[in-house]
Parts: sequence; C-alpha cells; structure tokens
Amino acid sequence: MRSLIGKLAWSNIRKRKSATITLFVLIMIAALLLNIGLTVSLKLNSFQQEKISKLNTPDITAYFPLNENVKNYESLVDSYPYTETWENEAALLLPDVKINYGGNNTAIAFLILNKDSQRSMGLFNTTSRLEPADQNTIYLPYIFHGGSGYNLGDTISFEYDNNKFTYTIGGFTEEPLFGTLTNGALKIFLNDEGYKQLEERLGKEVQFNFLSVQLNERAKEVKLEQKLSEQIFGSGNTSSFLVMRTDVGLEGNRVFVNILAAILIVFALIMVVISLIVIRFQIFGNIEDNLTNIGVLKANGYTSRQIISSFLLQFVSVSIMASIPGSLISVLVMPLVGNMISSSVGLLWPTTFELLSALLSLLIVTVLILLVAYLSSRKIRRITPIAALQSGLLTHNFKKNHFPLASTSLNLQFALSLKSLFRQTKQNFMIVLIVAGLTFSSIFCSILNFNFKGDTSAVLDLVGLERTNLQLDLKKADHDPMIFAEVEAMPEVQKISILEGRVASIDDSSFMIRVSDDYAKLETQTVYKGRQPIFDNEIAISGVIAKMKNKSIGDEIPVTFNGLTQNYLVTGLSQQINQLGMVATITEDGMRKLQPNYSVQSINVYLKEGEDPQVFIQKLEERLPGQWVVTNILDMLESTLSTFTSAVTSMTAVITAVTIIVVSLILYLVIKTLIMKRKREFGILKGIGYTTFNLMTQITFSLFPVIVVGVLLGSLAGYFFSDSAFVLLLSSLGIYNVQLAVSLPQVLLLCAVILVVAYVVSMLVARRIRKVSVYDLIMD
Repeated sequence: MRSLIGKLAWSNIRKRKSATITLFVLIMIAALLLNIGLTVSLKLNSFQQEKISKLNTPDITAYFPLNENVKNYESLVDSYPYTETWENEAALLLPDVKINYGGNNTAIAFLILNKDSQRSMGLFNTTSRLEPADQNTIYLPYIFHGGSGYNLGDTISFEYDNNKFTYTIGGFTEEPLFGTLTNGALKIFLNDEGYKQLEERLGKEVQFNFLSVQLNERAKEVKLEQKLSEQIFGSGNTSSFLVMRTDVGLEGNRVFVNILAAILIVFALIMVVISLIVIRFQIFGNIEDNLTNIGVLKANGYTSRQIISSFLLQFVSVSIMASIPGSLISVLVMPLVGNMISSSVGLLWPTTFELLSALLSLLIVTVLILLVAYLSSRKIRRITPIAALQSGLLTHNFKKNHFPLASTSLNLQFALSLKSLFRQTKQNFMIVLIVAGLTFSSIFCSILNFNFKGDTSAVLDLVGLERTNLQLDLKKADHDPMIFAEVEAMPEVQKISILEGRVASIDDSSFMIRVSDDYAKLETQTVYKGRQPIFDNEIAISGVIAKMKNKSIGDEIPVTFNGLTQNYLVTGLSQQINQLGMVATITEDGMRKLQPNYSVQSINVYLKEGEDPQVFIQKLEERLPGQWVVTNILDMLESTLSTFTSAVTSMTAVITAVTIIVVSLILYLVIKTLIMKRKREFGILKGIGYTTFNLMTQITFSLFPVIVVGVLLGSLAGYFFSDSAFVLLLSSLGIYNVQLAVSLPQVLLLCAVILVVAYVVSMLVARRIRKVSVYDLIMD
C-alpha cells in the first residue's frame, strides 16, 4: 500500500468504512453460496464415478422372481457378445414394507441380500459397523442415517404382510443405485443366519434373484437392457421386477441435487449482481462527494488512470478479502449440504475443501467487480481540474422541483418525504432492482417448498408418477377377466385405472412404453402438447424422444418390442423426469400390435375420501384371497418426496434469511449515506423545530415506497414467472411446461415479513440522525 495508487485506495476505504463493511458482507455471502453450488455441480458426477469404481457397481442390474425362467435369463446374459462377467445371487423382495422414516410411517420396498454371500460386483461397504453382529443385525442404506436420523446400534422395526420384524442397526451402507428411494427397492443386508431365518419365515413368495452384469463395451448396455426386459415380460412374469442401467440410475439420483445446486448458483450470482450495483452506487457517490478532491489530485499531477486505478484496487481488494473467508466458511457449511446430498444419492459426501471451486468463485466475483468498477469510474476522465475546483455544472441540479413546498396542499412532513423520494431517482432504481431480485428468489423458493410439502400434484406430474392409493399386481398371469370389475365394484373404491410399463426401443434407443385403456382416468397428466393416444395406431412420445429422433406431432415413428416393429402416429408430446424422460404411451390395442397375447396384469385403485388403505387391503384379501401383490403407492410417493422436502425447506429458509439480511444492509448503507450527505439540511430542520422522530419518519417514508415497489415487482415476478424459471432449471431433462401450485397467503406473508423488517430497519438506522445538532453545525 506504499504506492500512490495504494494510498488513494486505502484513503477511500477509511473514509467509507461502513460502506466497505456492507460490501464485504455481500461479497462474502455471494462467494459462500457460489462456492457451495460450484463444488456440488463440479464434483457430483466424478464423486459418483469414484464410488462406482470402489464398489465395482455393475453396468446393468436386475431383480426378478425366482422361477423356472431364471436359467433362460442367465443364458441370455451369458451369450450376449459384450458380456465381460456376470453373477446372480439370491434375494428377498418385500415390496410394501411399513417403516418409520423421517418421523412418518411410510411404505418402502426392501431388496434384502445375504451379507455373507460371495460377490465381486456391488460390494458390501459400510460407513461404520457395529460389532459383534448376530442374526438380528441389519445393515441399512446411508439415507436412514442422513435422512431419517437413525444411528448405529438403534433398534428398528418394520411390518410386512401383517408380520412385525425388529432388528438392531449394525451399519449404514453406501449404494450408488439402490441406496435411495428413487430407483425402486432399497438394498438391505442381513448376515447369513438372519437372512435364512427371514427367508424361512416369509416363504417362496418373496424369493427373488439379483443379477449383476459387467460389459466390456458400455455403449452396448442399452441393447442388453432391452432384451432382458423383453424376455422377462415375455415369460409371463406378473411380479415386480426391474432392469436398470447404471448411468440411468445415477442420473436419476442426482437430478434433484443438480436442481438445488443450480438454484444456489443462480442466487449467488444475484448476490454478485447486487454487489456490483452497490459498487456502482458507491463509485458515483464518491465522485460526486469528492469532486473538489479529484480536481485537487489532478491539479497536483495525478492522472485519470491513477485515480481510476485506485478505485479498481479498492474494490478488487475488498472482493478478494471477502471471497477468501466466504470460501473458508463454506467448509463449515458443507457438512449440512453434504448430508442433504448423501440423502439424495445414497453415498457419504466428503466435506473436504475444494480448491478449484474456491478459485473459480474468486475469479468470477473478482472479474465481474473489476469490470463494473472500471466502467463506473470512467466518468473521472471527463472531469477537468477547473470544473472540479469551481464545482461547475457537474454539481448543479436542473431537475424539476416536484411538490414545491410553497404551493403544495400536502402535509409538510409528507411533502418533504416525497421531495426526497423524487430527488434520488438513481438510488431508488438501485433499491428497487435489488429488492425485486431478492424477493423473486424468496418467492420462487417458497413456491417450490409449497409444492414439495403442500400441494405435491405438480411435482408428481413432473416426475411422471401416477397419484393413486394402491397398485394391485396379479400373482398369476391366468385370471378371471371380471376380477378387475369386481375390485371396482367394492364400496370403498372410487375408480380404477390401468397403467403398465414395458421396455421397447426406437432405432436401438431404449425407452419405457406405458399402456393404458383410458388416459383420461389418470390423475397424473404428462402431455403438454397435443393429446394422449386413443386409437391402436397412435402414440404420445416425450419431448426428449421427439428431440432425439427429430419427430413432432403428425409424424410416424417405428417402435420395436420383442423383435416386432410397428409404426405409430405421434398424437402428443409428454414430459417427465422419470426414466430421464425416455417414455412413450400407447393404448391396450396398440400394445397388442406389438405383443398379440398382451393382457393386463396390474391396476391402480383410487379409494374414496376417508377410506383407510390398510382396512381396504384386508377386505380385498378376504374377498379375493391370494390374488394380489399390493403396493401402497401413495405412501411410497410421500416417502420419496420426504427425502427432498427437508432440503427444499432448508434452502428456502436460507434464501429468505439472506434476503432479509441483504435488504437490511442495503437500507443501512443508503440511509447512512443519506444522513451524511444531508447533514446540514437535517440540522436546519432541527433548528426550525423538527424532532428526531419527525426526521426519522421523513427518511423512512422517502425510502419505504421504493421498498414496496421492489417487493411488489419481485412478488409479481415470482407469482407469475416461477414456472418459467423452473422450466429453465429442468430444460435439460425434457421439461417444457410446468404449472406449480401457488399458496397466495404464503406469498403475501413472505412479502409482509420483508416489508415489516424493512420498515423496522429503516427506523432503527435513521435514529443516527439524533446525533445531528444545530450547535455542532454552527461550531463547524
């Protein structure tokens, strides 16, 4: 700081300590949020890949019932030319387990494996382990610890098929695919003795196989997935099964995390923009207040370049000094963020300091600040020493005199507030812009939170999951055609619908094809353009497929299933996150063109309001014993959403708190600057009888309308354009239309909180005016 430029920069900082501290806090918050968002975005994919390598996760994983067709499935995998290695082990599938998760009694599917079985893929790995273990020891996915609060050694109980099971938690496992609630069943481990006891107790109905396949060429996994799925379907299987590629499972697990990271990055950039606006405001104010000093500096030989460089050094120094602690604080915050990530991806997130993200955050913030500081300070080049020393036209005000006191009919106090309001137009615009941006961010997160905790229909529509109470799967392929009508006739049932899935392909691109008799019966409507198919030659395809295959409504598209290809007319475009958007829908008759012997094997049951699903299941079993495998879909949907709800709630709370803090800081900066600039004027007003409270009110009401306008604009933008913002976040997943539910009372409450805080802060900061006295002004 010994150079001339350094001395000037240090002088500017000392003169505006409070403004520098405000800017420091803003930049620190921006760097903190930006560093967290960048760390998650840059590291998530490589983190998952490292875990896959460590656990030797297979390229394709499948589970299916133990029956006479298993050898055929193994033969298909073994004869596939790109298979490098495969293994098949025994498993137990409990499709509808009732367990306490996150404080709620929810339905979850368990895929239970023998911990002591020999395996070379999908290795058993715990973050911690309880010793010694016995037949009552269970090993759960890490989400039970991170997302539900269970600890090592806790007792956990669950119910299945009217039986209660109690175990001691012996460890929490890391599992890239089946360690979350988004990819089907959760992988659970028991030791050999405990596994055999459970198998004997539950019988053959829950006996499954768990198949793992490693390929020598990753690009060929799509074809094997399709062939294996088709063979399982073609064998007449009616039980639950799954064939999944690892890349699809990983992408499904990180979708939500990427959304949260994107929101954090966007909000961090909003904070950076606010910092830039504040810098511009400070530089213009500095030039205006120190015009004479700038003239003296130029008259004494300082060049415009040196004076501009002092401003650049001043703000870049503050930027660097604020970004470093912001990045360091992120290390303290990352365990909380890491816990949310671990609950979403099923893997223990490391809380190490990421140098690349920190440097990138510092670079982004510093470069933007350097650019804005330079552009804002270029005005100094046009200032000549003579004009500055004479305080020429640059300091004159030729603006219209709004609300002249001599002729106004308004209350004098109110008229003075309005005059002050119209006198500081640029400052008001800055405040409106800042408050509107922050309010929009808060409203957006609030709306998102409401859609995860309150009205979840929009989120479920996006995911593509049907909002039904129960799913009934027939245990046997041969059944009475009237059995579905008999279920629908039960007094507890409101309606039933059909929605089944098959894996098909379009030009070797695998996708999920859904089948229904009447799409109008479904609660979840995914078509955003056109309509669902009605006739047997029609199909609705997702926007992802349409973009990939360059198809639109009215075009024909070939669909292949089990070696048979048929052309279908595209009648609509759909959207859903499920299956990464690779989904299409056809009618029952349309499916029979691909599979002539196709018959419906499952139905969705919608109960009347107030009906208890458990009571209905008991009545169903009494009326049609041994016919169904029942899954409580509504409970499973709620448990899946609960994994993300806490993360969205936390993010909403953080962004709302930051909004309030930043609005308070901006008001503090603006009011303090206002009092300093108008100290003489306020002293005169005190001299003619105005009290401190009168002047506090005048200052507050000269700014409060600006805050109201900012909150109004931000809330309107949030209310009407949150859908568009969410579409931008999900556009890479093929989401083109979103209609989020909005709670108007919640939006109004948030706006009211911001306004009340702004008013209180304004009055408190304006109390500084009590230090202004007529005596001090006379003595000065």
